[in-house]
Order: sequence, then structure tokens, then C-alpha cells
Amino acid sequence: MKKLFTFLFITTAFLLLVTVNLRAQFNITGEFRMRGEYRDGYSTLRDSSKTPYADILGRARVFVDYRTDKITTRFSLQDAWVFGQNNFSSDTISKNTVNMFEAWLKYNFTKNLGVKVGRVELNYDDQRFLGKNDWSMWGSTHDLVMVQWDAPKANNKADLGFAVNNNAPGNPKIPFLSSYTLNNYKYMGYIWAQEKLFNEKLTLSVLAFIDSYQKNSGTSTTSKTTYDTLLIRNSQDSIIGTTIQKNVTKTTNTIDFPTILYAKATIGLDALLNLKKWNFFLSGYYEGGHVKDGHKLAAWFYAAYASFQLVKPLNLMIGYDHLGGNDFSDTTGQKTKVTGFSTPYGTAHRLYGYMDLWNSYVKDYSTAGLNDLYARATVTFTEKNSIEATYRWFSLAQGALNIKDTKNKLPYTKVDKSLGSEVDLMYVYKALPNLDLNLAYCFFLQTKTMELQRGLKEGSSKFAQYAYIMISYKPNFFTSEKK
Repeated sequence: MKKLFTFLFITTAFLLLVTVNLRAQFNITGEFRMRGEYRDGYSTLRDSSKTPYADILGRARVFVDYRTDKITTRFSLQDAWVFGQNNFSSDTISKNTVNMFEAWLKYNFTKNLGVKVGRVELNYDDQRFLGKNDWSMWGSTHDLVMVQWDAPKANNKADLGFAVNNNAPGNPKIPFLSSYTLNNYKYMGYIWAQEKLFNEKLTLSVLAFIDSYQKNSGTSTTSKTTYDTLLIRNSQDSIIGTTIQKNVTKTTNTIDFPTILYAKATIGLDALLNLKKWNFFLSGYYEGGHVKDGHKLAAWFYAAYASFQLVKPLNLMIGYDHLGGNDFSDTTGQKTKVTGFSTPYGTAHRLYGYMDLWNSYVKDYSTAGLNDLYARATVTFTEKNSIEATYRWFSLAQGALNIKDTKNKLPYTKVDKSLGSEVDLMYVYKALPNLDLNLAYCFFLQTKTMELQRGLKEGSSKFAQYAYIMISYKPNFFTSEKK
């Protein structure tokens, strides 16, 4: 412990000296978040076999930022935990210990052009496709190299990023052919560009993204047959003959496919128009290529919303999202083609309801898709107080589920598309500029189709509700003045 404090002291002192001598800026900030929850159907419906429960989640982060004219770096430590998961009397913490959440370096070749490398949060547009998942206490980061262009005066910027993932130590001779069996992309690349037009009233963003996964591991079973000669004895223990005993030994081996990769490409456009009292948003994406099991992929997504400030404190919004799904009634087409749209790297909480019933669903390309029609009213009483109320109606994009219909002897079940409605009520109080109190109560009214989709018997699901209270504090521990 003394060595750790000594190291931190020396590091801090060094950075302070560098700050003075090189006209750099050095910041130390933090984040403290605690969230108490009551879960009664949160993230998945429950029946009588499951009971409601309460828990408390915690997160603490420390950010160290350093900036000069040429160099920008960030190091952030994170500890995310559930209250009580570690023994209070233990001298070691076995779960969710402190880890390096972000660690990146950016070198600026010019005022507008730079290269960033390291562990980075990706946060673009409405975070639908690439988001930092901040609602989750654990968040999400990517290890990559990124070329960044940012020209504020010209109102445009762009990022070009790529990642190569391998298990350590890998194959030293041909590392790009090493087996990578984690549930993560093996290679990833993207380009994102944004342009602001008409005095920044119109913002256009385009994203082209490609990710490739190693073919799923398989298993093979080999059999080895041996024969043993056994002696036959009588009751006086005399040998009276022999017999042959057959022995079969089966061995199961895991087979990896490091040279077989399946890649999918996603391309999309976002458009946001900001007028005096009106906001309009349009978004459209297409995914093509192959999914992880080798099936061909062709899927669509589109979304739109409009918001209007009726009076100064009241803002109204209406919107619609459509994620393409698979038509399981097309048994022939399902054998070779997938039409389900997925957003595995996006932030779902803020987009598909605060009960998080669809967080995993929208990351899966093998679903019947999802429609989300919603309306929201936000009342801002003062700079410190606001209330938000949202109503959402969910439905399937296709009218069949990938569940066997034993009654009609079909490999799929035809259903009504309606899944149910969710109501989210949230109150936000900003006690200080860096201290927030957030309270919410949410409930979901499910249909028969929703019960079937979640693997429950018709009529067996209970009333689904979720409530939380969350405190967030972001202190600024130290900021040097840039010379």
C-alpha cells in the first residue's frame, strides 16, 4: 500500500511539473454513482415461481486527463459492484475489483487531425448503434486505433477506427490466424462522418461499420475400441476357458476455426433538424453479409421522431422505431437467410424503455424484430427540477415466433404482433451542477404474445414493475490552468 501511495504521489508531482513547463493542462475528476432498485419484472417477465427483490448497485470512477498542444491522454479507473457481493470481513475483494476502464493516447498531427490509440468509449449520434452503455454500472469500451478529424470552424468531423482482437499470446508466426473464442468481434472497422449545415440547424451523420466473427467452435467425438481377454474360472478357481470383452472409449474434442471468419457490414444515415421550437429526426440503416453461424444477412432498420416545445416548460415528442425481423413462417428462406436487424454495440436503455426488457433482444439477429411507437412529455419546472413521462407500445415486426406449434404441427407459431405497453415516469433533481438525484417508476402491460415470447404460459405472468432511486456525483478534484 505504501508503494502505491508513493507511486501516485510521484506521478502526480511529475505531471504537475510537466503542466507548468510544457503549458499543458492536467485534470483529475471522478464519478460516484449509487442506484437502489426494486425489480418486479425488470428485464424479463416473471411468474409465480419468481419473487420480486431489491438491490443496490454502485460505481466509482476516477479520470486523469492530460493535454498539451500535441498530446491528449486519458486514464480512468473503475470499480462497479453490487452491494453485499463481497464478504465484509475479508481482506481481499474477489469480485469486480478496480480495473482500467479507459486508457488512450491521442497525438495531434495538426490542429484538426490526430490519431488515438488504446481503450476507448465509442459514443456516436443517439448511441443506437455505437454507445457507451452508461446506464450499466460496468459500461463498455473498445480496444482500437482511431484516426480523428475535427474542424469546428468548417462544422465537420470524422472518425476512422479499426480493431484487431486475439487471445494472448496467440500464434507468434501467424497471429492473424490465432483462434479467438471470446464472444466478441475478431476484427472491426468503421468510418463515421458528420456535417452541420444551415447555421448548424441540420446535422447529417453517416456510419459505415464492419465486424467479423470467428466461426463458432464445434465438437467432435472419437471412439477407440479395445479388447481384453478375460479368464473364466470355476468354483474351485480353476481356469476353464477365456472370453473377449469389448471396451469402447469416447473422447470429445473442441474444434476451433481460426481461419473461417463471417463478417457483416452496416451502413446508415442520421439526420437531425433543429428549428426554433421543432426538432425532427430521421434514421435508416442496412445490414448485410453473414452472421456468426454463417447464414446470409439482409436486414433493415429505420426510425423517426418529432418534438415540439408547446410552451417554455413543456416539450412533447412522438416517435417510431422499426427493427427488421425474421419471418419464421418462411421455413425455406430461414434455412439460408437472416433478416433480423441487431445493434450489439448500442445503448438500449434510453431508446427502448427503462425496464430494459429489450436490451438483449435488440442485440440478437435471430428474432422476429421489434416495433416501438412512443410518445413523451417532459416538463422542466426550473433548471433543477424536471419530470418525464413516456408511453411505449411494442409489437413484433413479423407475425410468427420461432416456437413449435404442436397443435397444428408447425415448426413456428403464428401470433398477434402486439407485445404490450410500457409507461415510464421519471423525476430529475439537480441539487448542484455536478450532483443529480434521479427517481423513476415504470410498469409494463403484457399481452399473450409477450408471454409466449418470454417462455411463459398464457395468463401466468405477474404485473411487471420497476422502480429506482439513483444519486450521481461528479467531483472535480484538480484542474491546472493552461498557460
